[in-house]
Amino acid sequence: MKSQPSRAFLVPIALILAAVAFRYLKLAGLVHLPWLENFSPWMALAFAGTLVFPQRVSFLLIPALLFVIGLAATGWGAVLHWEAVAVYGCFGIVAWLAARLRGKIGLVGTLLGVIGCGIGFYLVTNTVSWLVDPTYAKNLAGWVQALTTGIGLPGLQPTTWFLRQSLLSDLVFTCLLLAAYNTEAAIRRQPSIPVLRPAVA
Repeated sequence: MKSQPSRAFLVPIALILAAVAFRYLKLAGLVHLPWLENFSPWMALAFAGTLVFPQRVSFLLIPALLFVIGLAATGWGAVLHWEAVAVYGCFGIVAWLAARLRGKIGLVGTLLGVIGCGIGFYLVTNTVSWLVDPTYAKNLAGWVQALTTGIGLPGLQPTTWFLRQSLLSDLVFTCLLLAAYNTEAAIRRQPSIPVLRPAVA
């Protein structure tokens, strides 16, 4: 007798729906929660989500969603500038990498992978900001400023604060996704993602 799905599979769906709604409201200027700045599930969905989504789900799902949300909330001008394109590109590369690693890494590898991708995202996007923002000096000191203090305007958090928020959210949401996947796998008596050894493809 085929086992019935549990409610654990609703976690990724709920995360995607909540992330879409929150990002749209934020970009449209309808909500502003400074304490939640840069705390989002997008990197977890791009990396861990791609690992646990069915293979028929394209790795382009996350960057495509981000593009569509940005377009709906702000129009063409805000989705085609260099910083936005860098964001879409980073998430696309992360999801593509995760698709190549599907079934080859365990829980620890997934957590390390999402941390590495989060740091890479931070380096790439802040480097692009340094290149295109006239506020920064186009030298080593300006690049270091972009990666640490940021523009430094009153009331604006340093760039490293955003990195911390991003990495915390990456880990929290990745753990949620992995827990949901393994719970569902246990209920269905299917292979789960192990701690260290490669998962069964």
